[in-house]
Amino acid sequence: MTSTSPTGDEAFGVSSRPPSRLLRPGLTLAVALVVLVLAGCREDQTAPSPSDGAEATSSEAPEVSVDRIIYVSPEGDLNTIKPDGSNPQRLTGGTQLRASPDVPAFSQVGEALPIQSADFNNFYAWPTWSPDATRLAASRLQVSDGQELQVSVQIINATNGRAENVFTNEIPALIADGVPHYLSWSPDGKYLAVLSSAPRGLTLFVVDTQSSDGPVAVETGSPLFFSWAADGGSMLIHVGPEVRLVENPFETSSQKLLATTGGFRVPSFSPDGRRLAYPIFPNSSEPGGSLIISGTDDPSSPEPVLDLDDFAAFLWSPNGDALAVADRPDTSLSIFQRLRVVSADGRAVHTLTEEQFVAFYWSPDGELIAWVALVPEERMFQWKVASRQGEQMRELFRYHPSGDTFTMLSFFDQYAYSHSPWSPDSSRLVVTGSPEASFERRNGQTPTGSRVFVLDVAGDAPAQAIAAGTLAFWSGN
Repeated sequence: MTSTSPTGDEAFGVSSRPPSRLLRPGLTLAVALVVLVLAGCREDQTAPSPSDGAEATSSEAPEVSVDRIIYVSPEGDLNTIKPDGSNPQRLTGGTQLRASPDVPAFSQVGEALPIQSADFNNFYAWPTWSPDATRLAASRLQVSDGQELQVSVQIINATNGRAENVFTNEIPALIADGVPHYLSWSPDGKYLAVLSSAPRGLTLFVVDTQSSDGPVAVETGSPLFFSWAADGGSMLIHVGPEVRLVENPFETSSQKLLATTGGFRVPSFSPDGRRLAYPIFPNSSEPGGSLIISGTDDPSSPEPVLDLDDFAAFLWSPNGDALAVADRPDTSLSIFQRLRVVSADGRAVHTLTEEQFVAFYWSPDGELIAWVALVPEERMFQWKVASRQGEQMRELFRYHPSGDTFTMLSFFDQYAYSHSPWSPDSSRLVVTGSPEASFERRNGQTPTGSRVFVLDVAGDAPAQAIAAGTLAFWSGN
């Protein structure tokens, strides 16, 4: 991924695009003709930090975070908050970031990061809730007194902020613009997948969070996408042009080649783990392909369920009875032009929209789909929601997404499985950005900046700003 419009061939891997910015709350990004420059603003925290992020253990049973939002402040700290903006809790602290205009704040994705002329201890990014909402995994950048930069992954108690380091990069490098790692918990919460830059290239590691054993390298290559099976014991991987079934990520001999194809990013198991889906584009010289589904017990006998344009992204419904599918005829653009819902047997197809959009998400109850459309004449994005049959469409919120949020939207079919904008009861969405036109300065931030908004999907209430932040995700409980 890069700060320019991503394509199907540039994702979660080293890019030949121009250098990207060092990790910062605002990133300059573009999508087709819509060029947005975004920034965050500073907001004082009212709640004291319960922990400085030092490693610690506790014999007490973990508390579950019910209906809470995790967000990243403009200073790079992790905070949780209730959806109405009450009871803010800061989980990390000590960040002080002051950019120096005479020192370039750039790095090439996949290359070592230069240390900026800055005074900061820790910077946290891309938190993701564990399935039981008791823990968070997040990337951490730490600079020692000797100005040595360390990039690592921590697992943090969602209640008291106590943290444990579970992964440390061999090289301090990004996997994408503003993204140190991509993190994804297994559905049972036992394992944590870590996509990281490594000396040999982009590498997928798996960490057993219940063991003292170190991380295991599963696959190296670029681009690289993956998904977990429901039992947490197997994975689907799309690396380069190959789709592979990994029956046991801790055994390299357990991989099976399923297909060689392009035109998409993320293959996926059904929610019950009994089926798997991915597109097949049989001939690069001929347009179009098919979305196929096969049983995990016989993956060599796939069944086509939907014809596709040249590039596609899809997500299973929460109960596995259908798939929402976005596609487009031009693989060079990051904008989709059609969103459909197809039953898992391919017999029923509903078209939700035929407009320019960048991402979509199923509601947890499987009854609604939210998508992010473009408003080119205003150079803005707009959240919309409708029933899975395409009925009762509502326009919710026009805004400029924060830079990190734009990255998430650009690769929504990967992030949707690990970073949810939906509330557990399917009534609200959490988004980050600005409803006003705002522009980032290289050595500072505009007064408006990026904020965390909660949207009522019924459209009965205006968007509510609850905090200053660059990323936000809802807990699963």
